Amino acid sequence: MKRLFIFLTAFALLLSHSAFAQETPKPLALAEIEQFNQLLLDRAITDGLEPFAWEEGYLVRGEGYELLLSSGDLSGDSVVLSAALYGLGLEQEQPLEGPRGIRPDMKEEDLLALFPNDNPYLSGNEDSAVLYIAGELPAAVYAGFVLRRGRTLTLTEYDVYFQTQEGVSRAGIQVTIDQGLVGAVRSFFPSRGLSQEEAREALDRLRALQEETGYIAYGDGAGTRLTREDLVLAGLDFVDLTSAQAKAALGEPGNEETVSNSGGGSLMTLQWPGAEAVFRLEGETERAMRLTVREGILEGPRGLRIGDSLAQVISRFEHGEDLPDEGGALYGDAAGQETPFGVMVAGPEGDTLYYAVKTDKGNAALILEFIQGALVSMTLTYL
Repeated sequence: MKRLFIFLTAFALLLSHSAFAQETPKPLALAEIEQFNQLLLDRAITDGLEPFAWEEGYLVRGEGYELLLSSGDLSGDSVVLSAALYGLGLEQEQPLEGPRGIRPDMKEEDLLALFPNDNPYLSGNEDSAVLYIAGELPAAVYAGFVLRRGRTLTLTEYDVYFQTQEGVSRAGIQVTIDQGLVGAVRSFFPSRGLSQEEAREALDRLRALQEETGYIAYGDGAGTRLTREDLVLAGLDFVDLTSAQAKAALGEPGNEETVSNSGGGSLMTLQWPGAEAVFRLEGETERAMRLTVREGILEGPRGLRIGDSLAQVISRFEHGEDLPDEGGALYGDAAGQETPFGVMVAGPEGDTLYYAVKTDKGNAALILEFIQGALVSMTLTYL
């Protein structure tokens, strides 16, 4: 019995250690890149493919994958400069995978969970953010970063800097992302080394980006109800917005029109390509009544952009476990119009999400319109 107890205790410790190891993934290693290259090289040999001359080497193309070789010889000793895996061939009995099981159509959050991330809010600038940097030259240095358009990720890259006879080489894995899903996995291996100075400059740029906090992609609001602080569209705070601020941010409007209304004041409409703002004018006072974006790369609340999928958008706000296929409440008392609330309305031409919140100037709403599951319009307005 005592031996059994010791065994079970040791087994439990092993399991807890394994779980801990899974929670703290290691940086991408050079061996993982080499293994990925070898995997696709072996598949190309098995498939009997023929290399053909390409820009800086010899290209081999198979079903859902390709390799760039340094020579026209396809064998187990071929030098692989780059290997890429695409979305084709996923239905095969043994589909190809990238390092750590990266596969096309994998969710971006599942991809990020495979590697270290010292920056869970993805703070940086609007175009990029560093995930991790580990090590110091002349020893190996490991780094990960993302490229993005605001909150929308477009690429993640995991690099290894290592010493060679020629200087410092940089190898890595690039993963493209489209609408929150992995599109392709590509390795790159150095055809030439960097000087020590070039390598330090590249790492210094990453370390400088690591210190930037001008843009935070994932704040504490993800998956929560719409708040007053979310009412920002195209970088403009809707509740306190003036026409002068709108013009300063978006430039002179292509069209400006002011008409009187029955209440004794007037309505001013400003229009830009893909955007529109409406203000109520009463004497010397002015109040934004509606702000709409229909195209372009202007960012909405919580990093929303035109073209985002319905699933992506819903995930950024509170919702129940079962999403309403035919519309329905997402949170709060939508039927009674008691703020805050969220509701989805399904129609024959598309779906619409309504999120409402109370402000010191009245109840405001974020209205998001979708056609064929893609976001086509973002509007902030008062109810």
